[in-house]
Amino acid sequence: MWGWHVHILIVEDQNTFRHALAELLLELSQVSVVLEANSVKSARDLILEQHDTLNLVILDHGLPDGYGIDLLIEMKGRHPDLCIAILSAYHDINLMKQAMNSGAHGFIPKTTATPVLLSALKLILAGGIYIYPDLYDTKPSFKMAMRQNEFRLTVRQNEVLNLICSGLSNKAIAYQLDITEATVKAHVTAILKHYGVSSRTQLLLPLKH
Repeated sequence: MWGWHVHILIVEDQNTFRHALAELLLELSQVSVVLEANSVKSARDLILEQHDTLNLVILDHGLPDGYGIDLLIEMKGRHPDLCIAILSAYHDINLMKQAMNSGAHGFIPKTTATPVLLSALKLILAGGIYIYPDLYDTKPSFKMAMRQNEFRLTVRQNEVLNLICSGLSNKAIAYQLDITEATVKAHVTAILKHYGVSSRTQLLLPLKH
């Protein structure tokens, strides 16, 4: 989906944040159109009018006239193939699970660093799913381990996990973190073991269900 004529709709009521994000996206050569909406109503009107041309809707959860999650559910019901990512000021795992279970292609906190945000959006446009790493795992065994201060990921492993979820390869992660690819592979192995899975694909599956 990540081609040369990408059309994106940003739904966000904070004008400064919305304009800044729009300008950032328009700097990407692949993005040709960025539409803006500041409410559920204006977003609904734009989506119903232009859903055939939209490659991605970046949807804020907290809007003046409603909630992004409700609009997500409504629009996925009308247009199941529409790609929607939730942007949220809240690090709320229940909201994230509801969004993913309702068909969102990503859940991105507003505090996400710009390079990671762009990587997340590129991943989503390429057909992937982005899940914020700090909200990722909800398995009881993991929660128990965390309460017992066991099996915690290191700071570096959390950085690697974040970049994995952003769709970066081991080579790209090594370049970004200025470490060797062998070191990245070691961290990836530890992360997979931590979550009890054997591949990156399995790592990203739990919150799809």
